Formats: sequence, C-alpha cells, structure tokens
Amino acid sequence: MLELHRPHQAFNCHLLTLMLMAWVLGGCASQPATPPLVSLTSDACTMAWQDVERQLQQAGIEDAQGSQIPGYPYLRANRTLADFDLAALTPAERQDWLHHALSNGERALRVRLARLDRRYMFDPGWLMHCATQQVTALSGDSHRWKALASSVQQPDAYLDWRRTIGAYPLIRPLLAHQVRKLQASQEKQFGAQADHAEARQFTPAPPEPDPAQVGSILRHQHSRDRLGLPVFSQQEAAKLLAYHAPHLIMASDEPYDRPGTPRWKDSRWVIEPPARAYTLITQVRWQNRWLPQLVYVFWFDERPKPHPLDIYGGRLDGLIWRVTLDENGQVLMYDSIHPCGCYHQWYPLSDRLRLNSGAVGDEIMTVLPLEAPANQRAMSRAVVHLASGTHYVTNVSFSAPPDSLTEAAPYSLVHYDRLRALPDNTGMHRSLFLPNGLVAGTDRLERFLLWGTGVLSPGAMRQWGHHATAFIGKRHFDDPDLLNRYFKPAQVSESRSEQAW
Repeated sequence: MLELHRPHQAFNCHLLTLMLMAWVLGGCASQPATPPLVSLTSDACTMAWQDVERQLQQAGIEDAQGSQIPGYPYLRANRTLADFDLAALTPAERQDWLHHALSNGERALRVRLARLDRRYMFDPGWLMHCATQQVTALSGDSHRWKALASSVQQPDAYLDWRRTIGAYPLIRPLLAHQVRKLQASQEKQFGAQADHAEARQFTPAPPEPDPAQVGSILRHQHSRDRLGLPVFSQQEAAKLLAYHAPHLIMASDEPYDRPGTPRWKDSRWVIEPPARAYTLITQVRWQNRWLPQLVYVFWFDERPKPHPLDIYGGRLDGLIWRVTLDENGQVLMYDSIHPCGCYHQWYPLSDRLRLNSGAVGDEIMTVLPLEAPANQRAMSRAVVHLASGTHYVTNVSFSAPPDSLTEAAPYSLVHYDRLRALPDNTGMHRSLFLPNGLVAGTDRLERFLLWGTGVLSPGAMRQWGHHATAFIGKRHFDDPDLLNRYFKPAQVSESRSEQAW
C-alpha cells in the first residue's frame, strides 16, 4: 500500500522497541471469558445450545464474520445492524432486526458445524428451532430487549492501543505523504493503458437473467422489511447478482492472474481452477433510504514479488468488486478493494453522485468518476480491467467486452459462505479464515512498517467485516454510512430515469 524508501535507522530501532512492547502486552493479556448462555424457552433448548457451543469451543472452531451478542450465540450483529438506534425500535421492528441477527447466527452455526468432527451429531434444524422460539419471545419483552441492545457493540477493525504506543500522531504526516503519492499514481494510470493481445477475459457463466424481471425486483412492494432494509428471496438475489456480475479483463494469462477457487494443499492455501466469484448482498444508507450492495470477491494465487524485499507481494491476492443500486435498481456507484482492505477506489457515476469534499477533511480517498453509457444494459455489467501481478484496477469501461483480442473464460457465482467451510483433502472442512479474520500465510512485510496504524497485519487477506480501508483516520469497507458521509447527489437526468429498463 505504501512505498517507503530506505527507512531511517532510528525509525527501525523505534519500531523494534514498539514490537517488543506489543509482544509483552499481548502475552500479559488474558482471553475474555465466554459469557453464560441466556436461558432459552425450554431446558432442552438451553442444554442443546450449551452442548454445541462447548464442543465447538473445545475443538477450537470459531468464525469471525459478524459479532456474537453475549449470551445469545445464535445471534450475530454486523455494522448495519449495529447502526440502528435499538432503543427506539418498535416491537415489530425489533422482530425484523432479530430476524437478520438470527439469519447471521444460523449461517455461522452451519459453517462451524460443517467443520466439526462428524462423530458429534448436532441437528442445526433443532437448534435453530429453539433459537427462533427465543427470538419470538425476545421481540415482545422490552426488559430483555433493553438488556440485549446494551450488549450489541459496533465492531472495530482498528487496534487503538497500537496507535497509542506506536506514536500514530507523529507518523501520520509521513503516512499521508506516501498515501497521496500512491493515490496520484493510481489516478494517472487509470484508463491510460490499452488491453494487449495477451490479455484474457473472464465472463459470468450463462444463463443471463431477463432484464425485465431483474428491473421489477426492487420496485416490488415486499422488497423491504419494517426496518427499511432490502430483502430478497434466494431466486431474486441470484438474479440480481448474475445481472450485475462484472466482466474481468486480465492483463496477462499468467497463473497468478487467473481467478479461481481456494484449496488447502500441502499445508497452505492455493488458488486453482475453476474460476469463481464469491458473492454476498449487503446494505448501505443513502438519504434516509437503505440500498442494496452486490459484492463479488475474486481470488488469485499470489501477488508475485519482483524481488525478495518487496513489501507488498505474497501468497494470495484478490479483488472485491461492489455495485450499489438505487431504490429503482439502477447503478449508483461501483467501488473496489483488495481482500486486504487495501487500494479502496470509488467509481461514482458522474450524473448521480459527487464527492462531498468538505466531509473528507484530511482523509485521503481515490475517487474516479465514470461517465454513464447511453446503453443502460451496458452499465449493469461493467468491464473491469486489472493489471498483471498487482491486480490493480486500471480501468472500468461499459463498451461491449472485447472478443477479438481476448480469450473468454466463464466464471461461476457461489455464496461467500462457502469460504467459511471449504473441503480439504482429508475429508474434513476448514475455513479460509482464522479466528481473527485473517487468512493464514498471507502476511506481508509491510505489516512491520505500518504496525502503528492500528490495522491488524496490513496487507494480509481477511474476512468480510474486517476490512479497514484507511491509514489516515478510520474507515471500514462495510460501514453503512459511507455514502452519506462522503458523497452528495448530482443532478439526475429525468430522461435517464425514464429509460432505466
């Protein structure tokens, strides 16, 4: 992320001292005790959940996606759910909030049970039946709701204590200088390079959804719950994701430039065929409305090192591509990061959004406005051009993807939860992610230089919900208030709105 040339020897000594202090502090810290389980509606349900949680903990099986609510292992919050004023919710709104938290909890339970030794025969259906009964009782009990709401914490991907002992205020000007240099380089390169004959194209596998069917999904009266959050059936979600899935133009056909599937092989993670995008749908708040965001995660086997001391290269790399839709299903913005949380770039449509420079302050954002094409269908499926090796986004276009210079290969769409329980070569399942949300073996040398930023292992790949995207200030990729905070509406063309579908 940063290109720091010849750090001063005194800085290196200071950094070593800080690392030793961090090791001492980390060794002295004790792990927090697991909070007791709040009793469920029956003793049988309480005992069943106590048993499954005990077995999972003894096996060391954890999952870092979403934050567990103390005492309620079947409920998990995320930044969207934690963003609500829980004390102000009506009983009906509480019920929908709990439904989302329960859905997150069920997915976490199922991926953890998939990784548990098969001799433990737990029935996830029965466990979730118990949890659903408890949630129904919770939504109408103001006293218990208040206790639950007080324990929902906003997760933070930054370690403030590191910023404190790492002298963050002193290193911040240096960080800002280096980040601005990187930003200027990215802006200069964006759109400046043409595709070469060795480029390769990856396209979403057919079939392609009917545009008329996709266009009606968000305008359906039942597409939102009582919280205002977009809700979709599995079929509707699949159609939206397939319709807006991007074309990828890779600058080369080298093995490290081919998107693929993570596999555990020879005690490390590798990326092998077939090509896949791992998908999920999240939400963002915009002008008092909740909008859907479609997320596509592509994995590459490595970012090759040009030399042994390169601080950015290492095992595994990737691209996270996100599409924000408005309430009518039109594209409002694209943005992207790498799975390390690095290189966040925003691509707002110039006739829809513009940066609110007054809100940015001294933060640094790479904003690359795009001109919307006349063909609305072309805009739904962007063409994303990636550099070889670094996998930087070098252009986003809307013209028909080139077929004369590139060899097209299909990629399939699968749910992101697959990454949380992948089959290994022993007949078992393991998560791509460690309990702290990182991917084992993907650490980068830059983590030593950027220790004082408070980001855990900068440059390492990480799980959804753990993407800190800024070294100057704090930003999380899944923060539901990013659009409201940094952007404002541009003048919207009435004719374009009428031609949406």
